[in-house]
Amino acid sequence: MVDIAVCEMESKNAPCKALKLQLVKVMVNKEDFTDLQEFDEIVTIEDAQKTFPDFEAFKKRNRFSEKNAFYLFEKIKNDEDAAVLKPYVKKRPNGWVDLTKISDADKEKVMANCSESDRINAWDNLTFDEMDAACASCPLAWNKGKDCIGTFGPETSGLPAIAEKYGCPIVASAIESAASHKKFSAEDAKELLREAEVLKPVLIQEGKMAAHRYSGPVERMETMAKACIAEGCGFFFI
Repeated sequence: MVDIAVCEMESKNAPCKALKLQLVKVMVNKEDFTDLQEFDEIVTIEDAQKTFPDFEAFKKRNRFSEKNAFYLFEKIKNDEDAAVLKPYVKKRPNGWVDLTKISDADKEKVMANCSESDRINAWDNLTFDEMDAACASCPLAWNKGKDCIGTFGPETSGLPAIAEKYGCPIVASAIESAASHKKFSAEDAKELLREAEVLKPVLIQEGKMAAHRYSGPVERMETMAKACIAEGCGFFFI
C-alpha cells in the first residue's frame, strides 16, 4: 500500500517539529559506556534452573520458551516465582543511553559513537493521546484533522496510468516515487494541486468504476497539497 504524507519538518508551525529534533535516548554498543547505559533486570537460566527443580513447569507458568537466553524479571508472570527469584536479579546494560541524565561532556562522547538510526526523540516518548492532541492542533493535519498522512492506494492502482494519460506527471509517478523515496517540494505541491483539479472531472469521464476507486485519493492529494502550500513544505509518497 502506498501512502501520501507531508514533510512536516519543513514547516515552522508543526507542533511535532521541536519534539522530533530533541533527542532523548540513543543506542550504543553494549560494551561501551556501560556506566551511562540504562539496564534491564534479568534472571539467568542457570539461576532459574537451580531455584526451580521442576524447571519445565516454571517455563510453562511464565510462558518462556527455549529461545530465551535469559529471563526479563518484568516478564515473569507468576508472582510467587518472581518473589523467589528476586534475590537473583542482575542488572544488564541494554544499550540505551538517556541523554537527559548525563553531562554535556559525556553526551558529546556518546553522540560521536552512537547508532545513527536507533534513536528516540521527545515525540516518540509521547503517549498516543498526547500525539493525537498535538496533531489535532496542527495546520498540517490535512487528513480530517487527525494527522498528516493518508492513503494513495495499492501498488497496482490504475490512477497513475490515468494521470499519465492526462498530463499529470506527479500522480503518474507516485508508485515509482514511493519506491525511490523521492521528496517533493512546496513548489511541487502547487503542481500536485493542479493535477488534482485536472483529475477530478477526468475520473467521471473515465467511468463509474474509476470515479469510485480513485476520487478518494485525488481528493486527499488535493487537500494535502493545499496544506503544503499554506505551510510552505513538501510531501512524498511512501
